Amino acid sequence: MIELALAFQDKDGQYAEHAGVVLASVFQNTRSSVNVHILHDETLSEDNRQKLIELTASYNQTIIFYPLALPEDLLQVMASVGSINVWTPACMYRLLLPAIIPADRIIYLDCDVLVNMDLEELWQVELNHFYLGAVWDQNIMNVTNTISSKGLNPELYFNSGVILFALNTIRANLNWYGETLNFLRNFPDTAMPDQDALNAVYGRAYLPLDVRFNLFNMAAPDRDFSNKIVHFAGDEKCWDRHSSGWELYRYYLNLTPWREQTVEEPVNADFSATPINGNRIKSRKRKTTGRRFRTRRNRFVRIALTNLTSVKSAKRNRAAGIRKRRKIRRRIYR
Repeated sequence: MIELALAFQDKDGQYAEHAGVVLASVFQNTRSSVNVHILHDETLSEDNRQKLIELTASYNQTIIFYPLALPEDLLQVMASVGSINVWTPACMYRLLLPAIIPADRIIYLDCDVLVNMDLEELWQVELNHFYLGAVWDQNIMNVTNTISSKGLNPELYFNSGVILFALNTIRANLNWYGETLNFLRNFPDTAMPDQDALNAVYGRAYLPLDVRFNLFNMAAPDRDFSNKIVHFAGDEKCWDRHSSGWELYRYYLNLTPWREQTVEEPVNADFSATPINGNRIKSRKRKTTGRRFRTRRNRFVRIALTNLTSVKSAKRNRAAGIRKRRKIRRRIYR
């Protein structure tokens, strides 16, 4: 069974939806059983919690919720780290995974990724003596001086959006938590607190992973998202309607309880995002009663119009055709 963790605050109710889309992308493409761990605070509403449960149950997967209160010593350190207000305290939850999750290993995913591959491939990576497996940050060379000033090596610096943690190996280092606090105390000006801390504590003993396990959207100009975990790590997020990832996000969104209620046509899923467990066929049958009614009603209208007049006569008298169509619709709506 794959152990999977997501962490977020949900003040505006949006991040639970994004987390649901991430989970749908995982479930739709992964053969193996998945046990989901949701790290959250009091901002997660009961309605969104139930939607996450509903989504997970619909794929016969399991989910566990962890309402968190950060340790007092970590809160004291965070108080001097100004960038926490940019990223929200939820970014620190992943630092506590070894203390929270009773598993040997776990995959952590940010909520701005789309998993377009079987997650089992990442899960099967052998970490041996390494603390974790992660992908080199594809945007880090733009801030090399900042990273180097923290004692970190830009050429080895990994991104924290997708990580395979060897939790037992980390727990064997009794100083892991103290080292995390020390880094934040020594560098309160860190711009990426969780990511810098992870690199400081584990960067000398991590396994570099293939880039397709955490491919930055801006690093894929051809927009080939097939067989990859795509990370919308910049300003362009996949849930923005003008994003290059919007159609893919929208496809997975419509497999969740947050699905768009106004969508009439199936989302064009020609992204090479072909699910491998057969669930796509099932998902296309998930229509609300209203959608089923509209589809049936429109079919009746088309049949009636076909019997009413030929295309040739309709072209000759467009105004008359419009009036007749209105009469038919009124009869159908009664």
